[in-house]
Amino acid sequence: MPAYRRRRILPGWSPRRFDVAVVCAWFLVTRAVAMCATHVGAALMSEQRRDEWRWIPDKTDAFPGQPPAALLAPTVRWDANYYITLARSGYPPPRDDAPIYHSAFFPLYPIAVGAVTRILGDSFWAAFALSNVCALLAGLVVLRLGAVNARPRDGLRAALLLLGSPGAHFFSYPYPEAMFVLLVSLGLLAVSLERPLLAVIPGALASATRSAGVVVSLALLAIAWKARRDPRVAAVRLSAAVASLGGLAGFAVFCAAHFHDPLAFAHIQRPFGRSLTLAGPFVALVNFTVDPDYFVIALASIAICIWMIRSSPGWLSLGAWFMLLLPMATGTLKAMIRYQAANVPLLTGAARWSKGKRFRVLLFLAVVMMSFEAVLYGAGIGHY
Repeated sequence: MPAYRRRRILPGWSPRRFDVAVVCAWFLVTRAVAMCATHVGAALMSEQRRDEWRWIPDKTDAFPGQPPAALLAPTVRWDANYYITLARSGYPPPRDDAPIYHSAFFPLYPIAVGAVTRILGDSFWAAFALSNVCALLAGLVVLRLGAVNARPRDGLRAALLLLGSPGAHFFSYPYPEAMFVLLVSLGLLAVSLERPLLAVIPGALASATRSAGVVVSLALLAIAWKARRDPRVAAVRLSAAVASLGGLAGFAVFCAAHFHDPLAFAHIQRPFGRSLTLAGPFVALVNFTVDPDYFVIALASIAICIWMIRSSPGWLSLGAWFMLLLPMATGTLKAMIRYQAANVPLLTGAARWSKGKRFRVLLFLAVVMMSFEAVLYGAGIGHY
């Protein structure tokens, strides 16, 4: 990694410390923008949607126990309800009369929320605190990751773009995205520093948070192939790649024991038409059943991934493509905004592509779009 220049940005401040301070300040700004926009959306909510999302304790499986505080209420929509349910009572037993939608959600985030709840005493505040702390830490890790084999300014741009991306408002909600980004970033940082064994734990934890966490294993496989002429090094990297799948394997074992189906988390997606197919990405791009903003994010992501093929390390470009094409393989762009907010390889590539005025314009547009998406979410309009 290029060394920081020996100049002072402010008296007593090295460039490295200054960048950390900028990321921390940007974290506070973007979290305030995301929360304010979410509350604006809640204030604009129609009466019909207000009745739909009014929290009545135990009115359905998705509204467990007492309601959230007024400050947090607009952040609890859709998947957030299930994560709170899992944090409070775990996975429900299988039943014949209805599908168990909870099986679609990976366990690490609700387990962590449950642990923090024992400290804070409230599962909503626990989820809010956990997500935001993970978001800040993820920004600091990406600050380092984006600068590996590049200029320090690339790391800063990557961190700013991460926290201000169009889907970054989910980093403050009861969703696993912030924790997932932190774990993936730690795993990929270890890969970039050629410390494969250090990538095992964050990689395994990432794969226990979301299925896309296998991207760390994929990156390890890529560097194992690169070292194929050195059997010892390749074997270590290959072993790390296999071990980093431990979280996914563990959840599959749990599903086999609890739901009698090791792939229950995948099979529950079938009623929603979200089965993976090779033609899925092509179908998604011609399936005009989602709003234009999904296409904007998808097409911009494709353009950056194409640029990364020749300008980024192979494992990083491969990771960006994988995290882009995996959700598209279901044949829809639905939730693409949220998924690409967690595409750490893509965001680091975007930071290297955009510099100077081009980056400032990109970041401004990203934050504007994040605010727009947060308003829609708060209003109960299904942009998730």
